[in-house]
Amino acid sequence: MEFLVFGEDWGRHPSSSQHLFSVLMHDHSVTWINSIGLRQPNLTMRDLKRINEKITTALTNYEPPAISIKPRKIIKPLVWPLAKSSNMLKINQFLLRRQIPLKKYHRIIWAALPTAVDYLEISESDLVIYYCGDDFSALAGVDHQYVAEAEQRLIQVSDIILTASPTLQQKFPQDKTRLLPHGVAINNFKQPTSKPTEICADQPSIGFYGSINNWLDMELLKSLATSRPHINFYLVGREDIDTFKLKQLSNIHLLPACPHNQLAGYLQHWSIAILPFVDNPQIQACNPLKLREYLASGCPVISSNFPAATEYQPLVTIATTVNQWLEAIDKLSQLSELERQHYANRAQDKVKDESWENRAQEVLQLISSTLKQKKYSS
Repeated sequence: MEFLVFGEDWGRHPSSSQHLFSVLMHDHSVTWINSIGLRQPNLTMRDLKRINEKITTALTNYEPPAISIKPRKIIKPLVWPLAKSSNMLKINQFLLRRQIPLKKYHRIIWAALPTAVDYLEISESDLVIYYCGDDFSALAGVDHQYVAEAEQRLIQVSDIILTASPTLQQKFPQDKTRLLPHGVAINNFKQPTSKPTEICADQPSIGFYGSINNWLDMELLKSLATSRPHINFYLVGREDIDTFKLKQLSNIHLLPACPHNQLAGYLQHWSIAILPFVDNPQIQACNPLKLREYLASGCPVISSNFPAATEYQPLVTIATTVNQWLEAIDKLSQLSELERQHYANRAQDKVKDESWENRAQEVLQLISSTLKQKKYSS
């Protein structure tokens, strides 16, 4: 069995597909196709930088730092994103076909982007899996109309649809859709590690890691930091929006994104980890990777109200108002060492069966049964 994966750029950020295939590639051949895009680029500084980055990585042997394992082959496609004209799509298909290796075994297509549907006819698939980890109709920076149309076409040709949350699962045909929640690298987050130098040990600390984007409730963060000036707030990740107002508060510290294997050091030395999200359809459908990572580290968690977080109550404290957030912060920041250890034991026990290894076995079993059904029905 071999896998052909249409995903985001390998190593750019630790997605669920990358975690899953980091396990699967130990026993199966994996060819990873870097992002083919979810919208056409604009003449903005951000898009121009991204175009330059894509061209540079395609023409060089650049590999992301701190990636110890990688697929057998990573394809860096020089295709024009969302080729809407038939001629441009044919050019894209011609160029990509030349990069895809010859098929040797049963080939499983793992499409983590709806736009992969434009390239299935050149992929020689035995089985097509659409992995839906996000509500693309609510995702920022996406050509929603084109992606929605592409998703409908992908639904029709997929043999299996896997979704990261029950909310997403409800969007798709029941007969071919299965729930595949995110996993967690339990040992990576459970194993004690040293404190990063940026963390002040003399004061309580609250932290979040991930993209600093418009799904974070900036007004909430400012209110919390203003109301608790003796607590340091650490936000670790790429800044994708204007953070000027946050930087005006001396107890909010914005730190650059770091390799995934270093995140446990922050979590294990924060007093509290938070998920301060806005309330919108994207968040209601999401199932953040970091939620299980927070729990696996044993760090107490406070979150906005959305289904994936409420599933872990009371280990995750849900807060919907500033006062509820402050009450939860005051309570959790005052836990004794014994109380924190008791919490950590319960949190780690809760996610002990949710490893990426277990998720990979679920996928392999589903693939095996579906291939048998296709064989018998043909």
